[in-house]
Parts: sequence; C-alpha cells; structure tokens
Amino acid sequence: MDLAVIGFRGELRQEGIRDAVARAVDRGAVRVLDVLLVRKEDDGSVRMFDAESPEGAEELLGFPTVMPDLVGEEDALTIAAEMDPGTSVIVIAWENVWAADIAAEVRALDGQLLVMERLPREDIELALAAIESKEETS
Repeated sequence: MDLAVIGFRGELRQEGIRDAVARAVDRGAVRVLDVLLVRKEDDGSVRMFDAESPEGAEELLGFPTVMPDLVGEEDALTIAAEMDPGTSVIVIAWENVWAADIAAEVRALDGQLLVMERLPREDIELALAAIESKEETS
C-alpha cells in the first residue's frame, strides 16, 4: 500500500487528479483504498472531507474506494498541523496491483521482501544530469 499526500496552493482543482487516478484504476495499475481531502484556510481553520463510505469517495473521485475510512480525522489533523494557511492536500491510499501480484508469488515461494525503497524523482534527475554532464566532458 502507498499513501500519497499531494499538496496544492489554494483550493484543490480535483478534476485533474480525479482523471489521473481514474486512468490508473482503469488500466488496472492501482486499486484505490481511501481518499481524504484537507483544506487549511487563510485564518488557520481546517476543513476536511473524509470519504467514510464508498459513495463519499465516489463523490470526490468519481468512483468508490475499497477501504473507506482507512485514513481519518486524526491523520487529517496531523497533516493540517504541517500545512501552510491557504493550502489544500489530498491524501490517497492505494494498492499497486502489480506489486500485490508479485508479493503473492513471493509468498507462495516462501520468499520475503527484504528491502523496498522509493527514490524521489528529484534524486533520479540529479543523478541523470550528473551522468550526462560527465559524458559531455569526456
């Protein structure tokens, strides 16, 4: 399971996010477990939309989630404490379907995942730029 916390200045323009997530679901790449929207107003007050039911998630995303209320009010308040006023955050919990298939096979073979790490895009870009720079100077 992955938990993505995606931040925006101002109000969340959810149509683009909704479409991107829907495309991943339609391709069978992910299965969305839960979704939560947090908005920190300019005055510091916090509003939250917690998809506590499949129907609530469908209202936000355009399709139901599998495990509504996996992420909840306590999580929203923890996130909101770190947010700047005038920002919005969408929290999406999803399962990578391809990873679930591989994990099932690993378990069937009595194996276990020892290490799995996600590398930030920025780190990859820096490494590629360094390689390219080195090749240009060679």
